Amino acid sequence: MVRLQEDRVVAMTGAPTPSVALADVLGGDSQPRLAIDLDTLAVVGANQAAYVLLGGDPPSLEGTAVIDVVVTGERPAVEASVRLLASGAIDGYRAVRRLQKADGSELTASVWAQMTTIGGTRMALATIEGDSTGLSWPMPDASTRMALAVTDHDWVIEHASSDTEGILGLGPEAYEGSSLLSLLRPADVQGFMGAVGRVAAGGGAATLRVHIRTEKGRWQDVYCVVVAMCRHSPPRLGLALAVIAEPGGEMSLDTCRQVAERGVDALSSIEQFRSRLPPGNFSMRQWEILSRLVHGERVQDIADALYLSPSTVRNHLTAIYRKFGVHSQAELLATLLNVPPLTAST
Repeated sequence: MVRLQEDRVVAMTGAPTPSVALADVLGGDSQPRLAIDLDTLAVVGANQAAYVLLGGDPPSLEGTAVIDVVVTGERPAVEASVRLLASGAIDGYRAVRRLQKADGSELTASVWAQMTTIGGTRMALATIEGDSTGLSWPMPDASTRMALAVTDHDWVIEHASSDTEGILGLGPEAYEGSSLLSLLRPADVQGFMGAVGRVAAGGGAATLRVHIRTEKGRWQDVYCVVVAMCRHSPPRLGLALAVIAEPGGEMSLDTCRQVAERGVDALSSIEQFRSRLPPGNFSMRQWEILSRLVHGERVQDIADALYLSPSTVRNHLTAIYRKFGVHSQAELLATLLNVPPLTAST
């Protein structure tokens, strides 16, 4: 893994945002980051890792319109997404973008943008994950609880992970068959529809805070990651819901990004085997393992990615085998992917 050793922050000369505030947000690690003013849609700060990735000399990025950092064909989607952030309809999104480097070449990268306030100015903080950065996500925060759900084309919940009980007080059977929109607080529906529109049009994932009805008829404030599971209109939806166990219920930017990454990874393959899920509840961790298994990852790869021991992954697999009525990875994959099983276990 390549790690960039220097992460010097370059603050825009004469910028109204205090350089110290920019340094606190942009500095401290080797992840390429840009700060974007949500009123002007201009880049107002970049760290050294961003210059290494995108090329150019500091402070050439500062003052540049954010749409000029991406190739021409990506610009309408980027502008629409950033304006959704500015409107407050969503507070973050993740998408794959083609970026324009200083030398004219292009770079395909995963970009995570999150709304924040720096020095009293509303901004989008964009973190870029390019092939050359060698990023590793932080170890999951034990105070964060997550659950997953997927809907049909009418946005009726088809499957929910067993973790919903720990977040909302009711097991998945209480939510399966329910209209998703009916579970949202009415004031949140418009923002949710804006998030769905973004992911349906541009792919990736959108994040926002919503309130979902609990077992006592109260509203639980949750951090929601929304993914379009197919290209139909309307699309099936994948949802990752998270709450913070710590007092205050606020997430750091790194935790928000981590939650979005975990949610997208866990939901990435579910459309392939959604119709083959057997009766019985799966935890989010089991969905994560299933998704990675379908992508061809080995037990050791899954353990490394999820910060688990290989024996823990195998224990989860044993429980998954039991729910599917199979006895090996080969049989499981054959069931999930609807292909003939191999004669030997993989």
